[in-house]
Amino acid sequence: MNQIKRFYSLGPPRSAKPSLADNVVYGTVEWYDKYQDAELEKVRYEQIKCSLDPRHDRRRRIGNLRLILPTSHIGDFIWTIYSECIVSDRVLNLFKDSGFSGFEARTSEIVRVRRLPKNERDTIPRIWELVTTGTAGDASPESGIRLLYRCPVCDYTRYSSFQEGIIVDAQQWDGTDFFTVKGYPSFTLIAERVKDLIVDHRLTNCAIIKATDLRWGKLPRPEEHPENFIPAEEGRPKTTCQLRTST
Repeated sequence: MNQIKRFYSLGPPRSAKPSLADNVVYGTVEWYDKYQDAELEKVRYEQIKCSLDPRHDRRRRIGNLRLILPTSHIGDFIWTIYSECIVSDRVLNLFKDSGFSGFEARTSEIVRVRRLPKNERDTIPRIWELVTTGTAGDASPESGIRLLYRCPVCDYTRYSSFQEGIIVDAQQWDGTDFFTVKGYPSFTLIAERVKDLIVDHRLTNCAIIKATDLRWGKLPRPEEHPENFIPAEEGRPKTTCQLRTST
């Protein structure tokens, strides 16, 4: 008999707000007030310009993260406003020693910590951005997640909102410990053994929620407003998207 797989969302403490989660397995929203989101310094982006619809314009980060921490409290996890996940050297070693898969670690740097006394600057830890590489393909249709639109020019995609959290299709899951589903790259999903390690070691500044307990919140649902991303005229000649680098 196959054991039922349980999957969880690993995110910043702000994701533990009652409007965004039915039940929180681990973590507290109070950590958000204590640690807050890190600020980015001198980040370079690649601009993606769509000639079919300017609303598809977007940007992609280039290079490693340089962070400014808004408080002197430094948790085991650090998060940016874009939910980029950063971990301390200690946490990365815990993950590696446990043989966890589905991520790569990219060098990052804390360039400043506000309100940190000068005599404590030697305590600033070495940090790493945790980039999720595992995948579970398309979410189960029971989630309500489906592809709404794909731009024929720039490959911009828009997916519908989830209705009953993110339900992972175990048949499409690649078996990694850190993974995402299509349409939701900013939602880091984890296997149960990752959840167990984080809880056992009482790692700080994170929230773990059952993937099925995630809630959409008060944001507009894309499927209710297709006019916001589907061009009025799809019959224009196909051209190519443009890439431009900026800071």
